[in-house]
Amino acid sequence: MDFKNIVFASDMDGTLLRTDKTLNPADIAALRRFTDGGGRFVIATGRPLHTVTDYADELKLKDPMILCNGGVIYDFCKGIMLYEADLPEIASEIIKDVRNRYPDISPEIYTFSKRYYFHMNTVEKWHQNLLGIDFIKVESDREIDEPWIKMLFADEIEVIDELTEYVKKYENSGVRFVRSFPKFLEILPAGISKGSALKELVDIMGLQGCKVAAAGDYDNDIEMLEAADISFCPSNSEECVKKAASVVLKNTNDEGAIAEAVKYLESL
Repeated sequence: MDFKNIVFASDMDGTLLRTDKTLNPADIAALRRFTDGGGRFVIATGRPLHTVTDYADELKLKDPMILCNGGVIYDFCKGIMLYEADLPEIASEIIKDVRNRYPDISPEIYTFSKRYYFHMNTVEKWHQNLLGIDFIKVESDREIDEPWIKMLFADEIEVIDELTEYVKKYENSGVRFVRSFPKFLEILPAGISKGSALKELVDIMGLQGCKVAAAGDYDNDIEMLEAADISFCPSNSEECVKKAASVVLKNTNDEGAIAEAVKYLESL
C-alpha cells in the first residue's frame, strides 16, 4: 500500500497506548505497514522526551515527535530540537497564586531536560510512578534556571474542576489552560497546542500538500484533530473529542484503535 502522501499524528495515552501503557501488537504491525508504505508517523503527546524514547525505539520511528502538548518538536533520530515554545513570566505569578489558594495541590514544571515538583500528594505520587522518571523536588521556582515549557497541576478531580474555573482570570495573559487528564490541568504558552505543533511540523518537514491524519482521545487533542484533514478517536474517548473527530472508531485504545485507523486510511 502506498502511504507516501499521508502524515499520521497520534496521541499516546488513551489512544496509541493501552491502559497498561503497553503497545498493542496489532497497532505496531499496522504502523510498520504504514511507514513501510511511505507514510510519516508522528507521536503527539503531552509527555516529555524521556518518557517516550522506549516507545519510539519499539515502533522504529524515523520522523520528529511532538512533545509537551505542542511545546516541543524534537527529531529523535538526529537528537535535534526543531521547535520550542516557552511559558511567559506570568507563569511564575500563577504558580504562586495557585499554591496559596490550594496548599495541597502539586504543581509540576517542565523544561526540556528536567521535571520539577513542589509537593507530593497522592495524585503526584501516582503520576511520577506512572511516568517512571525522576522529578526534582524544589521549594521555589527561583531554583529553576531553564526556560519553562509547560506546567501541570495535579490533584483530585474536584480540586482540578474548581481550579479550572479559578484560573480563568488569567485568560488573555499569554497562557492557555488545558485538561490532559481528569486530575491534571496544564498551562501552555498562548496559541500552543498539538494542533499548532502539527502545522509547524508539516512546514518543517516540507510536507505541504500531504493529507494529514490525526488520532486522539482527550481535551488536549481537540486542536490537533481539528487541524487534520481526517481525524480519528477511539470508541472510549471523551464525548467532546467524538464531536471533533471525523471518524469515531469501533475499537478502544485497548482493542487496536490505531490499527483500525490505518485500515481506514488504506480504504481511502
